[in-house]
Amino acid sequence: MIRRSNSFGLFRRLLRRGGLALWLSGTLLAHSQEIRLNDPRTLIAGYLRNLPNFVEWPTNTFASAEQAWRVGVVGPNPFSDTTGDILEAVLRGRQAAGRTFEIWHAPTPQDLPPCEMLFFALKDEGEIARMITELGDRPVLTVAERANFLEAGGLIELRRRQTVQIAINLDRARALHLKISPKLLEIANEVLENGTRRKLKR
Repeated sequence: MIRRSNSFGLFRRLLRRGGLALWLSGTLLAHSQEIRLNDPRTLIAGYLRNLPNFVEWPTNTFASAEQAWRVGVVGPNPFSDTTGDILEAVLRGRQAAGRTFEIWHAPTPQDLPPCEMLFFALKDEGEIARMITELGDRPVLTVAERANFLEAGGLIELRRRQTVQIAINLDRARALHLKISPKLLEIANEVLENGTRRKLKR
């Protein structure tokens, strides 16, 4: 079982070389033969599994030290098909920052228990913006694989190109008192700060 002791430098180098699937194969396949490393959805599931290692939530977020990460998928579940659920396969039996995972699925955040992370699988940007607004000041790490997610109020925007590109809404993170690790910023491609989206120079 691999926790924070994972080498982030290795993760970053593999990410930049387009080798995240190889990194996942080394850390996840040994624990589950159900994980489909050739499926691009596995990359996104891998990010959801690792993000809690690089974001700090307010100290009063969890009811206890034993409480699991609650990950909610909002909208049609993109990780599930007739052969199973990729996200469940990636997170089953795993930990991040010393906590296990629970996965929930629902059409809206209001249909879910309070979650620390929400993955939005909706197409309507206006609907996403409305749902994020309704979350208020709850410290929820919102994630989606879609363009303009930051402008809709989302916090982490993932886009699959040759590698997975990351954009981070620093304005939203600060408003929710979520601390983004500098290590995550090191691999981010863009940030939204002071109301403006900008590319990060390398």
